[in-house]
Amino acid sequence: MKITLINNSVLVLLAAGLCACNTGNVIPAQETSLAQVSATEQNASQAYEKEDWATAEREYSKLTEMMPTDSESWFRLGNVYVRLKRPNDALLAYQEALIRDPNHAKAWHNTGIVQLKQATNTFLEMQNHLQPDDPLYQRARQIVDSVTGLLGQDFEKTQ
Repeated sequence: MKITLINNSVLVLLAAGLCACNTGNVIPAQETSLAQVSATEQNASQAYEKEDWATAEREYSKLTEMMPTDSESWFRLGNVYVRLKRPNDALLAYQEALIRDPNHAKAWHNTGIVQLKQATNTFLEMQNHLQPDDPLYQRARQIVDSVTGLLGQDFEKTQ
């Protein structure tokens, strides 16, 4: 009983001593973090609006590290990867957005668009390896025509 009372007294004294420390010049970690997040969000948004994709990628990547549960940062990073012609990275980023927010309609939409583009490119590549009289060549041509018609101007052949 005496040992417990002594241990508790020591803990109380240590806590009181820590509270008495001068923290006037110390910025709490949470405030620093919020300021950093805010600045990074602003930098990312500005780079995105200016279509400075390299900077936008760097800043949105930082945001996903700072706020890994924020679906919008992942979504925007996916959009940046599309602009940088990195569809596989875009799909991974959209998937991260959807894990965090399964109702993120734009992430679902953009995932589908990227996948349609990849599928279309597969059929285009398939045509390069088939003879025009092959029935699958014609089927591939029909698929490409149908999908590019759906995508309209959004379609760009990716490598």
